[in-house]
Amino acid sequence: MKLINKSNFISIVCTSFTLIVCGKLLLEKLSGFKDKYYTENIFTCLAFSIVITLILSLHYYLQRFPFIPVFIGQYVVTIGIVFLSIWISSHFTDIAPTGYRDMFYSISIPFVIGAAVYYICFFHEIRKANKMLEKLVEE
Repeated sequence: MKLINKSNFISIVCTSFTLIVCGKLLLEKLSGFKDKYYTENIFTCLAFSIVITLILSLHYYLQRFPFIPVFIGQYVVTIGIVFLSIWISSHFTDIAPTGYRDMFYSISIPFVIGAAVYYICFFHEIRKANKMLEKLVEE
C-alpha cells in the first residue's frame, strides 16, 4: 500500500516543512534564541523535509522486509545523508563545534515524529483493508 505517491508528495513535504518551521520558531521564541543564519536554516529545513519524506516513501518498495530493520535502515540512511551534507558543507563554510550533534537532534526528532505518523497511518490502512477483505470473504 503506497501512502506517499506522486500526487501527494509535495503536499506532504509542505505540511511537514510548515510544522517543522513552526516548531523551530516556537522553540526559538520560548528560549529567546536569535538565529543569525535564519535564511540558511529555513532552506535546510525544507531540504531535510524533502529528504525525510522521500526516504519514508521508499517503504512501499521495502514492505517485504521486516518492519524494524526497514525503520532502522531508513533512519540510518537519513542520518548518513545529513552527516554527509554537513561534511561537504564544512569544506565551504565554518561548522560549529557542536554542528554534528545539533543536526543529529534536529533531524532525529522530526524523523521519529514523521515516521510515527507515517507508520501509524500505514498500519491503520492495512487494518482497514484486512477488515474489508474479511467482509468480502464472509459474503
